[in-house]
Amino acid sequence: MYILRLLQSGSPQAYRGLLLVTCLSGLSNVVLIALINHVAEQAEQQVPVGLQMLLLYLCVFAFYYVADRASLRQANQFVQHRLSALRLRVVGKIRRADLRAIENLGHGDLYATVAQEINHLSQSFPLLVNAAQGVFLLIFCLLYIATLSLVSFLVMTAFTIIGLYIFWLRRKVLAEAMEEVYVCEAAMLESVSHFTEGFQEIRLNADKNDSLFRHFAGVLDRLETTVIGVGGKWVVLLQFANAFLYALVGLVVFILPMFFEGYSDTVYKIVAVSIFCVGPVTGLTAAAPIFSKADVGLGHVFRLERRLDNRLGGAGHAVTAPEESRFRGFRTISFEAVRFTYRGPDGTPSFTSGPWDFALRHGEIVFLTGGNGSGKSTAMKLVCGLYAPDDGRILVDGVPVTDESRQEYRELFSAIFPDFHLFDRLHGLEDVDPDRVTALIARMELADKVRFENGRFSSTELSTGQRKRLALIAALLEDREIYLFDEWAADQDAHFRDVFYSELLPDLKRRGKAVLAVTHDDRYWHRCDRRLHLDLGKMSPVGDGMGDS
Repeated sequence: MYILRLLQSGSPQAYRGLLLVTCLSGLSNVVLIALINHVAEQAEQQVPVGLQMLLLYLCVFAFYYVADRASLRQANQFVQHRLSALRLRVVGKIRRADLRAIENLGHGDLYATVAQEINHLSQSFPLLVNAAQGVFLLIFCLLYIATLSLVSFLVMTAFTIIGLYIFWLRRKVLAEAMEEVYVCEAAMLESVSHFTEGFQEIRLNADKNDSLFRHFAGVLDRLETTVIGVGGKWVVLLQFANAFLYALVGLVVFILPMFFEGYSDTVYKIVAVSIFCVGPVTGLTAAAPIFSKADVGLGHVFRLERRLDNRLGGAGHAVTAPEESRFRGFRTISFEAVRFTYRGPDGTPSFTSGPWDFALRHGEIVFLTGGNGSGKSTAMKLVCGLYAPDDGRILVDGVPVTDESRQEYRELFSAIFPDFHLFDRLHGLEDVDPDRVTALIARMELADKVRFENGRFSSTELSTGQRKRLALIAALLEDREIYLFDEWAADQDAHFRDVFYSELLPDLKRRGKAVLAVTHDDRYWHRCDRRLHLDLGKMSPVGDGMGDS
């Protein structure tokens, strides 16, 4: 079970402490039952209940209350620590993975597993902890019955083991059904996303809108049928638990007295204990679907972690680069016979970039041109190390970039891609001078829309072009040695497009920065030192020197 795997990942000391407190809680609970039975027996024999017995009862009750509370709190704390550690471990592997690995896994799957599944576990585990306490109580109740009648203990234990075995088999069926619910829920969420992500398209096409809605209704029907089926299995499980309890009491009251003499003297005590077991057994039954859903969800998290482990490979090295990178202050980066191939789930090649060769030199501006689908963005990701080449090599001043040094190599770059993410905070630049940020905001002509306050931008609800300017501010503050711009100017107005090519890029060049920019703006091609052209993944130089057209 994945839940046991999660719990066993904690420290042995914490695990043993939790078991000890839970055992004490269950033991004190049974002691209370024993005291109640003893006092009831004295009352039947008309023996007065003394003050000493009352004080003993109050002390045991106080101990039970404290132990039960400590057990629940400690169990919840232990579980939440384990879930937080699991989150940190999985997200830590995500941040060390290569971009292509994350693309293959899918952003939606990653988010749903890390956020949705673990959040569900976090919210449902307190109920499972309470059910686990019921297991300990059930064990101690059977042990107490052993002190009353060894025969009753053996018979009832055997009966309980058989019942729990049947219960476990039914729970496995329920767990399989919960897995099917997960699949149906994922399909429903995907279908819902089409209404938001494709809203413009469906509002322009009524037939498409109706077809999508019919598809969603079909997915919802399948989910409803599956959930109803799970409910039916849970009802069977609940009925079995109730029937088991009545059968157990019937065994104690009607069957055992027929075979054992003197048994009637203790039968009422055993019946009282058996009835007291109703709570724990009911709690276990009620927690069964929650347990199954939690275990299924945890299984998805562990499988995601295993997939990340399989895909990490060379990307498993530390994310943080050393203070003194071996590539800092480079003169030339050479790309020799670099090639990269996209492959489908079955390994079939779909597109190949390369092999291509070129050199990027310190302090030059290089434009990358080509039609849609020619591989420009792929080339940019290969250049900055987000994709590792399938063949060929990258050398910085003659030193090869390896898996071990790839993160150091990436630290040379700041990049803004078409699908960029704009952070509202300047992560990694917490000590930046606010006046410097404010000056850059003014230079980007955003002073009337954005302010820099308390370490964050006051707003990111801007047009795409304006958001790209904020991303450029963050890139300039990073002060890296190479800047990559993938169609950065495409979303700018005519005025700021001219500012980009005529002022910002030349300024980077004067500061000794290398710039590689993907562009379709042929009227500005003369602003580069060299232009490279891509066609179906093949790269070729167009010209050298300023004034190239």
